[in-house]
Amino acid sequence: MRGKITISIIIFGLLIFNNNAQTKQVDCDQWQNRVDTIQNINRALHYSKQVLAMVEDECKAKIYLNSAKLLHLGLQKNDSSLYLYDKTIKLSKALQNDQILSEAYTNKALILTQLLKNEEAIVLLENAEKLLKKNLEDKSWAVFFEAQAEIADNNSEYLKAIQYADSMTEVSIITKDTFNLYSSYHNKGIYNFRLSNYEDAIINLLKALDLHELNKDLVGEARTNYLVGYSYLKWGYLETAKRYFEKGVTIAKEKGDHHTLLLTYPYLAECHRKLNENEEALQTINRGITLAEEFNNNERIARAFSEKGWLYLKNFKKYIEAEDYFTTAYNAAKVTNNDVYLQPSLHGLIDAYLEQGEYTEAQKYFNLFEKVTKNLNILYHTQEYHKIYSRYYEKTSRPSLAIKHLKEYYKIKDSISNLQVKTQLTNLEKKYDTKRKEITILNLKRQKEQQEKLTEEASLRQNLFLGASISLAIILTLVGGLFFKLKKQKKQLDEAHKNVTEINQVKNRLFSIIAHDLRGMILPFQRSGKILKHYIEKENHDKTIELSEAIEKNSERLSQTLDNLLNWSLEQMNGYNMKTETISVYHELKEITLGYQEQADYKKTKIEIKYTEDLCIDFDKGAFHVIFRNLIGNALKYTEEGCITIHFKEEHKNLVCSLTDTGIGMNANQLQTIFSLDKQQTTVGTKGEKGTGLGLNLVYRFIKMQKGEIVVSSELGIGTRFDIKIPITKLLKGGTNKNLKPMSA
Repeated sequence: MRGKITISIIIFGLLIFNNNAQTKQVDCDQWQNRVDTIQNINRALHYSKQVLAMVEDECKAKIYLNSAKLLHLGLQKNDSSLYLYDKTIKLSKALQNDQILSEAYTNKALILTQLLKNEEAIVLLENAEKLLKKNLEDKSWAVFFEAQAEIADNNSEYLKAIQYADSMTEVSIITKDTFNLYSSYHNKGIYNFRLSNYEDAIINLLKALDLHELNKDLVGEARTNYLVGYSYLKWGYLETAKRYFEKGVTIAKEKGDHHTLLLTYPYLAECHRKLNENEEALQTINRGITLAEEFNNNERIARAFSEKGWLYLKNFKKYIEAEDYFTTAYNAAKVTNNDVYLQPSLHGLIDAYLEQGEYTEAQKYFNLFEKVTKNLNILYHTQEYHKIYSRYYEKTSRPSLAIKHLKEYYKIKDSISNLQVKTQLTNLEKKYDTKRKEITILNLKRQKEQQEKLTEEASLRQNLFLGASISLAIILTLVGGLFFKLKKQKKQLDEAHKNVTEINQVKNRLFSIIAHDLRGMILPFQRSGKILKHYIEKENHDKTIELSEAIEKNSERLSQTLDNLLNWSLEQMNGYNMKTETISVYHELKEITLGYQEQADYKKTKIEIKYTEDLCIDFDKGAFHVIFRNLIGNALKYTEEGCITIHFKEEHKNLVCSLTDTGIGMNANQLQTIFSLDKQQTTVGTKGEKGTGLGLNLVYRFIKMQKGEIVVSSELGIGTRFDIKIPITKLLKGGTNKNLKPMSA
């Protein structure tokens, strides 16, 4: 009996030992595969914690590293994440595992940069770089460059940040790291936005959006739609911004992504406000306030109440209510201690007090407003700062200070515009140089072919002299063939010469317009500068402000002329690439006419859009804007105290559109040359507006590029009508409010 008990105890002990041995054996790949399939972050963290005691030390280091990333990226728990990165660093040093160690260094440095602890981050990055130099294809290089970019961003060195982000993009493409590739495009979008370079910001953010859609990452897609919408909003394209905001809100609601909703609601409300859609603006901002208060998020409470303040100040003209909302926003922003949220609330408070004539109250906030603006160091905030200071000094009868800040305001505005124009001119120059190089290469190739032919001919003649046995018939045949080849070559050379001549003519026409028309537009700036200086010295402040406004209008006309010139030049050199996309005819026309509203108000002219049903068509958006921007601008130029009517419909798979004005009209000679660039002499507008003659030539060319037709009719003293018919390949009807709302002065 005693022997049986002993055997049982031994067997039981072996079973316990065997069970403990199995518990200790968990394969690291098994853990990694399981974690990758768990969608819930908290469950993934719990499972990783459970297996820690069952894995080898190297796998423990990997688990610490992965858990630290999840805590940072998924739950924004930075303290817990930093703690686990320290454990990873300690363990990987003991294991002498450089790959895990460098990854821990770079990721911890990235968190520290986001906490504005640049000096600590730099030390970690120096340690990481020493390890990473051993393997130039390590994926951690991408995070290394991201952290360097964040340090530059913290120091307001945005161009430097973009350079680091470019390096991050290159590394991510080489290592096929989709996640960091998205981050690089996202970050470049943010840095360009802070430079007020909205076009490049949008280009990079759309690349990030494509990656989200490819990977079916709906949460990332919603947040990137918000950023694209925000960039379009600051760029002034309100309808486009609204579309991206609304798409982001739809996805965020489906996924229960409250963070994106909190970000988006105030800016979607801003779009509605600036489009005078007041009811929609109020409903949207109230949703944002309710959600922000539900989550007790002071940052979003500050932003939402600031926007509600602007709605009551600018649209409802209820200044006391606006002041209350801005005060609520300011109190919430103070709790966050974040200049990003303090700036709009301070701006709103000052503006509200200025509107009510309470200049002493407004002055109380100026010192803090100036400090916050300098800390942010973002161009459009600095521009707003100078504009509001100019208003304050104007209202408190200190015109010299008002003019000083007004100058700074226009200086920044011009610098943003010049940066965009410089980029466009650089692109144009590259296209022209490329075309010129292609022609040079073609000529060299043909010269080489000629030389080879001549060599062949010389060899042939030598063979003819040496081969006396070759018959005369064969000689005549060869000579005949040679003659036709030479004739063909001559024809090819003539065609090449003709192409070169045509391109040179295009170049000469381009430079002629630049020399004559643009110089003519720049001269008023030079004269205005002298006159402005004279009035300042004479302290004639009314004339100074009046002249400043005139300079601003002239700069807008110069900007539009440059746009036309660039588009025309690209089309002439076959550099304009047609990119079709689905657009709403009504929404695009509305967006274009909004840009002319100020000029229409000035000339007391109504702009009306008439239609029975909206059309969604496949069309090149850039070409659409070129066509209708120039037609509307041309009509407004020659119409005063009248009406401009745009009517569109679908007829036999064609977009049929008419644009009619009640302007001064044209005579028969003007009608014959209206689309010609060579002979046309432009007519001065009703307010003395001048043009280059490019606009209607561009309209004609872009309509022909779309295989469309344009017909013009006019009568002196009655007005002018343009009729357009363009084939459309894809048509969707409806989707727009059918209530006709004229945009009028």
